[in-house]
Amino acid sequence: MDLQQEQQQWWARWQEGRIGFHLPEVNPLLIRHVHALATETHPNETSCILVPLCGKSKDLIWLQSYFHQVIGVELVPQAVKAFFEENQITPTHSLRDPFATYQHGNLTLLQGDIFQMSSKHLEDQPIRTVFDRASLIALPNELRKNYVALLRSLVSPNTKLLLVTLAYEDGVISGPPHSVPENEIFDLFAFATNIELLEKQDILPESPNFQKARLRWAYEAVYLITFP
Repeated sequence: MDLQQEQQQWWARWQEGRIGFHLPEVNPLLIRHVHALATETHPNETSCILVPLCGKSKDLIWLQSYFHQVIGVELVPQAVKAFFEENQITPTHSLRDPFATYQHGNLTLLQGDIFQMSSKHLEDQPIRTVFDRASLIALPNELRKNYVALLRSLVSPNTKLLLVTLAYEDGVISGPPHSVPENEIFDLFAFATNIELLEKQDILPESPNFQKARLRWAYEAVYLITFP
Protein backbone atom coordinates (compact mmCIF):
# COMPACT_ATOMS: atom_id res chain seq x y z
CA MET A 1 0.00 0.00 0.00
CA ASP A 2 1.42 3.40 -0.98
CA LEU A 3 1.16 6.60 1.05
CA GLN A 4 -1.89 7.93 -0.80
CA GLN A 5 -3.83 4.69 -0.29
CA GLU A 6 -2.85 4.65 3.37
CA GLN A 7 -4.10 8.20 3.87
CA GLN A 8 -7.38 7.47 2.08
CA GLN A 9 -7.90 4.55 4.44
CA TRP A 10 -7.53 6.80 7.51
CA TRP A 11 -9.88 9.43 6.07
CA ALA A 12 -12.47 6.67 5.56
CA ARG A 13 -12.03 5.38 9.10
CA TRP A 14 -12.80 8.78 10.58
CA GLN A 15 -15.74 9.42 8.26
CA GLU A 16 -17.26 6.03 9.08
CA GLY A 17 -16.55 6.26 12.81
CA ARG A 18 -14.19 3.27 12.77
CA ILE A 19 -11.84 4.72 15.37
CA GLY A 20 -11.42 1.86 17.79
CA PHE A 21 -7.81 2.99 18.18
CA HIS A 22 -8.99 6.14 19.99
CA LEU A 23 -8.77 6.08 23.78
CA PRO A 24 -11.46 8.09 25.58
CA GLU A 25 -9.06 8.84 28.43
CA VAL A 26 -5.40 9.74 28.86
CA ASN A 27 -3.19 6.80 27.98
CA PRO A 28 -2.20 5.06 31.24
CA LEU A 29 1.17 4.12 29.77
CA LEU A 30 1.91 7.80 29.19
CA ILE A 31 0.95 8.65 32.76
CA ARG A 32 3.15 5.84 34.05
CA HIS A 33 6.24 6.70 32.02
CA VAL A 34 6.14 10.44 31.27
CA HIS A 35 8.86 11.02 33.87
CA ALA A 36 11.28 9.13 31.61
CA LEU A 37 11.15 12.00 29.12
CA ALA A 38 12.70 14.50 31.53
CA THR A 39 16.46 15.05 31.41
CA GLU A 40 18.85 17.27 33.28
CA THR A 41 19.65 19.22 30.12
CA HIS A 42 16.08 19.43 28.83
CA PRO A 43 13.63 19.41 31.75
CA ASN A 44 10.01 19.04 30.72
CA GLU A 45 9.00 22.51 31.85
CA THR A 46 11.22 24.13 29.20
CA SER A 47 10.83 21.60 26.42
CA CYS A 48 8.60 20.98 23.42
CA ILE A 49 6.99 17.60 22.81
CA LEU A 50 5.85 16.34 19.41
CA VAL A 51 2.83 14.02 19.19
CA PRO A 52 2.61 12.62 15.64
CA LEU A 53 -0.64 11.27 14.17
CA CYS A 54 -2.40 12.45 17.31
CA GLY A 55 -6.05 12.11 16.27
CA LYS A 56 -8.27 13.68 18.93
CA SER A 57 -6.27 12.22 21.79
CA LYS A 58 -6.87 13.36 25.38
CA ASP A 59 -3.12 13.01 25.80
CA LEU A 60 -2.65 16.43 24.22
CA ILE A 61 -4.55 18.19 27.00
CA TRP A 62 -2.76 16.23 29.70
CA LEU A 63 0.68 16.94 28.21
CA GLN A 64 0.05 20.69 28.32
CA SER A 65 0.64 20.67 32.06
CA TYR A 66 3.93 18.80 31.67
CA PHE A 67 5.61 20.55 28.75
CA HIS A 68 6.35 24.11 27.72
CA GLN A 69 4.93 23.48 24.24
CA VAL A 70 2.88 20.62 22.78
CA ILE A 71 2.75 20.10 19.00
CA GLY A 72 0.34 17.55 17.54
CA VAL A 73 0.17 16.51 13.89
CA GLU A 74 -2.96 14.96 12.40
CA LEU A 75 -3.94 14.17 8.81
CA VAL A 76 -7.74 14.20 9.05
CA PRO A 77 -9.55 17.56 9.53
CA GLN A 78 -12.52 15.79 11.14
CA ALA A 79 -10.27 14.52 13.94
CA VAL A 80 -8.88 17.99 14.62
CA LYS A 81 -12.37 19.50 14.65
CA ALA A 82 -13.62 16.81 17.03
CA PHE A 83 -10.70 17.40 19.38
CA PHE A 84 -11.48 21.07 19.86
CA GLU A 85 -15.25 20.58 20.02
CA GLU A 86 -15.10 17.76 22.56
CA ASN A 87 -12.73 19.72 24.78
CA GLN A 88 -14.72 22.96 24.34
CA ILE A 89 -11.72 24.85 23.01
CA THR A 90 -11.81 27.68 20.48
CA PRO A 91 -8.38 27.84 18.83
CA THR A 92 -6.84 30.51 16.65
CA HIS A 93 -6.40 29.44 13.04
CA SER A 94 -3.54 30.18 10.65
CA LEU A 95 -1.56 28.53 7.86
CA ARG A 96 1.93 27.04 7.86
CA ASP A 97 1.79 25.91 4.25
CA PRO A 98 0.70 23.18 3.57
CA PHE A 99 -0.57 22.72 7.14
CA ALA A 100 -3.68 24.28 8.63
CA THR A 101 -2.55 25.40 12.08
CA TYR A 102 -4.66 25.60 15.23
CA GLN A 103 -3.33 27.09 18.45
CA HIS A 104 -4.60 27.45 21.99
CA GLY A 105 -2.30 28.29 24.87
CA ASN A 106 0.79 26.11 24.65
CA LEU A 107 -0.86 23.64 22.26
CA THR A 108 -0.40 23.71 18.49
CA LEU A 109 -2.15 21.30 16.11
CA LEU A 110 -0.88 20.98 12.55
CA GLN A 111 -3.48 19.44 10.26
CA GLY A 112 -1.98 17.85 7.17
CA ASP A 113 0.33 15.14 5.86
CA ILE A 114 3.13 14.58 8.36
CA PHE A 115 5.39 13.36 5.55
CA GLN A 116 5.37 16.91 4.19
CA MET A 117 6.60 18.27 7.50
CA SER A 118 10.01 19.88 7.92
CA SER A 119 11.77 21.86 10.62
CA LYS A 120 10.43 25.12 9.16
CA HIS A 121 6.93 24.15 10.33
CA LEU A 122 8.21 24.14 13.92
CA GLU A 123 9.02 27.86 13.68
CA ASP A 124 12.34 27.56 15.54
CA GLN A 125 10.78 25.53 18.34
CA PRO A 126 13.30 22.72 19.05
CA ILE A 127 11.75 19.31 19.62
CA ARG A 128 13.27 17.68 22.70
CA THR A 129 10.72 14.91 23.28
CA VAL A 130 8.31 12.79 21.22
CA PHE A 131 5.36 10.65 22.30
CA ASP A 132 4.25 8.00 19.80
CA ARG A 133 1.36 5.93 21.06
CA ALA A 134 -0.16 4.66 17.80
CA SER A 135 1.76 6.26 14.94
CA LEU A 136 4.45 3.74 14.07
CA ILE A 137 2.01 0.84 14.40
CA ALA A 138 -0.52 2.68 12.20
CA LEU A 139 1.89 2.58 9.26
CA PRO A 140 2.56 -0.40 6.99
CA ASN A 141 6.05 -1.83 6.80
CA GLU A 142 7.00 0.10 3.66
CA LEU A 143 6.36 3.47 5.34
CA ARG A 144 7.87 2.87 8.76
CA LYS A 145 11.48 3.55 7.75
CA ASN A 146 10.42 6.82 6.12
CA TYR A 147 8.54 7.79 9.27
CA VAL A 148 11.55 7.17 11.51
CA ALA A 149 13.78 9.13 9.12
CA LEU A 150 11.28 12.00 9.25
CA LEU A 151 11.33 12.04 13.05
CA ARG A 152 15.10 12.08 13.00
CA SER A 153 15.07 15.11 10.69
CA LEU A 154 12.70 17.04 12.99
CA VAL A 155 14.17 16.51 16.43
CA SER A 156 17.07 18.06 18.31
CA PRO A 157 20.16 16.15 19.50
CA ASN A 158 19.53 13.91 22.53
CA THR A 159 15.77 13.93 21.97
CA LYS A 160 13.89 11.23 23.85
CA LEU A 161 11.07 9.24 22.24
CA LEU A 162 8.48 7.44 24.35
CA LEU A 163 7.22 4.79 21.94
CA VAL A 164 4.25 2.48 22.49
CA THR A 165 4.12 -0.47 20.11
CA LEU A 166 2.10 -3.59 19.48
CA ALA A 167 3.25 -7.04 18.41
CA TYR A 168 1.21 -10.12 17.63
CA GLU A 169 1.38 -13.48 15.89
CA ASP A 170 2.36 -13.24 12.21
CA GLY A 171 0.14 -14.28 9.33
CA VAL A 172 -3.21 -14.31 11.13
CA ILE A 173 -4.53 -10.76 10.75
CA SER A 174 -3.49 -7.66 8.86
CA GLY A 175 -3.31 -4.20 10.37
CA PRO A 176 -3.72 -1.51 11.18
CA PRO A 177 -2.70 -1.61 13.91
CA HIS A 178 0.36 -3.36 12.54
CA SER A 179 2.62 -5.68 14.45
CA VAL A 180 6.05 -4.15 15.10
CA PRO A 181 8.09 -6.64 17.14
CA GLU A 182 11.15 -5.87 19.23
CA ASN A 183 13.70 -6.90 16.60
CA GLU A 184 12.17 -4.42 14.13
CA ILE A 185 12.33 -1.63 16.72
CA PHE A 186 16.06 -2.23 17.12
CA ASP A 187 16.51 -2.28 13.33
CA LEU A 188 14.50 0.90 12.73
CA PHE A 189 16.31 2.78 15.48
CA ALA A 190 19.77 1.28 14.99
CA PHE A 191 21.18 4.83 14.96
CA ALA A 192 19.87 5.57 18.47
CA THR A 193 22.28 6.06 21.35
CA ASN A 194 20.02 4.06 23.64
CA ILE A 195 16.93 1.84 23.37
CA GLU A 196 15.35 0.79 26.64
CA LEU A 197 12.34 -1.48 27.04
CA LEU A 198 10.35 0.09 29.87
CA GLU A 199 7.36 -2.22 29.92
CA LYS A 200 5.89 -5.21 28.10
CA GLN A 201 2.45 -6.62 28.81
CA ASP A 202 0.21 -9.35 27.47
CA ILE A 203 -2.90 -7.71 26.01
CA LEU A 204 -4.60 -10.78 24.56
CA PRO A 205 -6.97 -11.27 27.55
CA GLU A 206 -8.36 -7.74 27.08
CA SER A 207 -8.52 -7.76 23.27
CA PRO A 208 -11.78 -9.34 22.01
CA ASN A 209 -10.88 -8.77 18.35
CA PHE A 210 -7.57 -10.56 18.75
CA GLN A 211 -9.28 -13.40 20.58
CA LYS A 212 -11.89 -13.66 17.83
CA ALA A 213 -9.09 -13.90 15.28
CA ARG A 214 -7.64 -16.73 17.39
CA LEU A 215 -4.30 -15.08 17.89
CA ARG A 216 -2.12 -17.10 20.23
CA TRP A 217 -0.25 -14.08 21.57
CA ALA A 218 -0.23 -10.29 21.50
CA TYR A 219 1.62 -7.78 23.61
CA GLU A 220 2.06 -4.06 24.02
CA ALA A 221 5.53 -2.65 24.68
CA VAL A 222 6.86 0.73 25.77
CA TYR A 223 10.32 1.88 24.73
CA LEU A 224 12.42 4.88 25.65
CA ILE A 225 14.62 5.75 22.68
CA THR A 226 17.34 8.40 22.77
CA PHE A 227 18.30 10.06 19.50
CA PRO A 228 21.95 10.99 18.81
